[in-house]
Amino acid sequence: MIRYLSQSHPASLLLALLLLHGSAHAQAEGQSVQPMISSQIEELRAEVQQLRQLVEQQQRVLQAMQKRTDEREVASQAGAARSVPPANVRSDSGTAAPRQSAASASNAAETPDQASPPAGWNGNRFFIRSPDSRFQSDIIGYAQLDFHGYQSGNHPPNTFLIRRARLGVEGRLERYFDYKVEGDFSDTNSTLLRDLYARIHRTDAFQLSFGQFRVPISQEEMRFDAVQDFVERSMVNSLVPSRSPGLMASGILAKRVFEYQIGAFNGKGLLATNNNGTPETALRVRLSPWKNRKSVWGDGFSFGGAFTTGRNVGGDSVRGQTESRSFIFFTPETVNGKQTRANGELTWMLGPAALRAEYDQTNQERRQLGADGTDLPGVVAKGYMAQVTYLLTGETKPEAGAVAPRLELFREGAGRAGLGAWELKLRYANLYIADGSPKSNRAETLFFGVNWYMNRFISHMVDFGFERFKDRLRTPRPGDGNFFVLLSRLQVTFSAR
Repeated sequence: MIRYLSQSHPASLLLALLLLHGSAHAQAEGQSVQPMISSQIEELRAEVQQLRQLVEQQQRVLQAMQKRTDEREVASQAGAARSVPPANVRSDSGTAAPRQSAASASNAAETPDQASPPAGWNGNRFFIRSPDSRFQSDIIGYAQLDFHGYQSGNHPPNTFLIRRARLGVEGRLERYFDYKVEGDFSDTNSTLLRDLYARIHRTDAFQLSFGQFRVPISQEEMRFDAVQDFVERSMVNSLVPSRSPGLMASGILAKRVFEYQIGAFNGKGLLATNNNGTPETALRVRLSPWKNRKSVWGDGFSFGGAFTTGRNVGGDSVRGQTESRSFIFFTPETVNGKQTRANGELTWMLGPAALRAEYDQTNQERRQLGADGTDLPGVVAKGYMAQVTYLLTGETKPEAGAVAPRLELFREGAGRAGLGAWELKLRYANLYIADGSPKSNRAETLFFGVNWYMNRFISHMVDFGFERFKDRLRTPRPGDGNFFVLLSRLQVTFSAR
């Protein structure tokens, strides 16, 4: 009983001692109880000592548990601090979608007992970080070696070319700020810089970017160059701007169901200043209505649109040129006045298959460019494209990243080696440009081929293309409206996404 009281009710121990003491007095009349009382007292002292040891042991256990809890809280806060704020990922949706870099995702998965290395390779890219992980830089880059081959006619020579040689750094500055700097060393026009921007990201619903980056229009344009399905973007892509200095607000809502971008730009090209006092404004929205439903048919379906408006004073109009750059079927005109662009787009990811389509239109005024300052008919360009790809080896086609083969070529270590991932592809594009004169012209192209992904970092593309021109006299082979081309690309990247 005394052992039970000492373990379960220590406060009752004193009462037990008093009861025992009273019992001893009750027996004192008939016999000497002093030896028995002494024995009981010694027993009680032993029980008290055991109770003290038990309490001390429990206190040590509680302290150890509290210490582990505190360590987990500290590690959780450190992991949150290491999380990279959303970067301007040019995904299939073309949205500046929040993402976490591979380096930071790896860090967040670390246990408290694992130290964060200051530099290294995380399986996707090289990184350098501060000891407290508040500052981090990831080295990114890729190179593309192309070959253009043409049917006989009046066209550029068959040639190899370094299409892109990009090298850059992206990362974070404190928890809510990130940046990117990227240049193209294959540029021969002294416009080495491609991306240079900083971003403030406190919440996924609102990010603020400023610097030079892509104007938000056209999903084909806004997807990373390193994750395109064909050697070149479709000729419809010539109707939309690329990078320009400016600022932009963007975000995602309702668990990525709704995405938006709105900004103001110069809109005149790389590092180009505006040629008038009106900035080019752009608005783009995208919906993925079944994004969060576990449906093979619906969760990869997205659609959206974009619109830009601005002015171009004494600039050049759009150019009509096919993907192979074999021939310019509409030379640019001088434009002056309002300029608008509209876009509609659709993406449907279905496991190993991917369907993408979009429509683009550009209207450019030619105010006071005629005789005696009269207005000329504007330049109107309309184009559309649709493409489908299918991975024969069964991998799931990523929406915005590189294909990861299940059986990599020459793989060593864990996993099995194989022949990589193989993909079939087909694309049709149609572009019509008119200026109210006989100069108006139309072209259409059909490209098909195969992509070979040896691993996430090395791939090879082969495109066979048929180009068709409406005006048979303005073609690489005058009198023949059809022309055949071959395009190929070997790509190496050391920053897989």
